[in-house]
This record gives sequence, structure tokens and C-alpha cells, in this order.
Amino acid sequence: MGISKETLVILIFLIPGFMSSALLNSLVVRRERDVLARVVEALVLSFIIYAAATLITGQSPVMLHETREGNVTTYSVTGNASFLVPVVFLAFLLPLGLGLMTTTDWHMKALRKCRITNKTSRQTTWLDVFMDQKRRVILHFSDGRRLHGWPMYYSETPEDGLLYLYDPYWFVPEENDWESLSAHGLFLVKRELIDWIEFLPGPGEWQMSATKEGEAPHEQTVPGHG
Repeated sequence: MGISKETLVILIFLIPGFMSSALLNSLVVRRERDVLARVVEALVLSFIIYAAATLITGQSPVMLHETREGNVTTYSVTGNASFLVPVVFLAFLLPLGLGLMTTTDWHMKALRKCRITNKTSRQTTWLDVFMDQKRRVILHFSDGRRLHGWPMYYSETPEDGLLYLYDPYWFVPEENDWESLSAHGLFLVKRELIDWIEFLPGPGEWQMSATKEGEAPHEQTVPGHG
């Protein structure tokens, strides 16, 4: 299938947008999109890049030349080679800023405070919880076992459910205490064995609670909380 000259020119002008999109995909977790969605994103990113480069440099990506031969005036369009430098720079800088916004979610936090939306910038609730809740966890397994540790690494989606727990402790029911595995970490690869994950409050957040009404509050002791 042949490609017309006009189509080729459009694709060339979209290269900065495709570069930014590819870099952004390597920085943040995003759902798979079809070809049309990728082209639209590249178009939007390219527009932002060219507009920003024009505002910064005061130049245009193309230059119009006028040639006069007697009473005949001929116009021709050529590319502006010096314009490539800010375009390439912005093509790398833009996804870095977008990646920072997506990871920190600061722009969506501002919108949520204004009651404009209740969404986050991340793709899954799994990422929302693990990225916002920096705290130790207790994994409750389907066979009744409990494992305590710090989630140092975790998968991008709940479907994978992979976790690497740093400084892991098993709960020993017979001793009603936690026993260290004496290992740097434990990599959990079977998500179907985990019933639920308990996120523990930090030392300054620990809430006293009572098991029965009128009973004096007590505090459970787990590793890292004294």
C-alpha cells in the first residue's frame, strides 16, 4: 500500500508526539489502547510540543519563502532545522512532567478537593493503595497463616498480585507471637493463596481499641510497632 506525500509529512510531524507517548508508557502504568487512540494521543502531544516550542523560540517549524521572477511570485515551504532542538527537548521533557503528575496524583487531588471529580490519575485501585499507603502489611492466607512485612515491590495489576515483602515475619499461633524468617524478603507469587491484605497504621497512628464494650483498650504488638 502506497503512502502519499501528504500522509508522510503528517507522520513526520507526529514523530515528537509518538516519542513522548512511548516514553510516557515506560514511566507509568497504562491500559492497552488501539491504534486510533495512539494516533490521537500523538496528535495531542505533538500539538502541545509545537505550541510550547513556538512560544519559547518565537519561531515556526516551517518557513515560507517567496520568490519573484518578473510578474510571477512563487511560494515554497521548507522546514526550520533550528526548530528541531526545542522540539526534541520538549518531546522528552513533556512525558517526564506527565509521568510525575500521574505518579503523584497531585493534579487529581486538587480536582477532588474542588469536587470536580472523584477519580485518580492511576489505572487501578491496586496501584492507588500501594502507592499512597506507605506502611507495613499483614497478609492473611486462605489456610489461616499470617505474614507480616513491608511491601517493597508489587505488581502493576491486581490480576498479577505479586508482592515482595521486606523483613518478613510469620505469626506463630502456639506462641501468640511473630517469628522472623531471618531473610531480606519473601517473594509471593501465588495471589490465589491470599485472602486479604491488612494495612497497619504507623507508630504515631496506632489506635487503641477494645474487644468488648466497657473493656480497657489494648494494643496488639507486631514487628515494627513495639
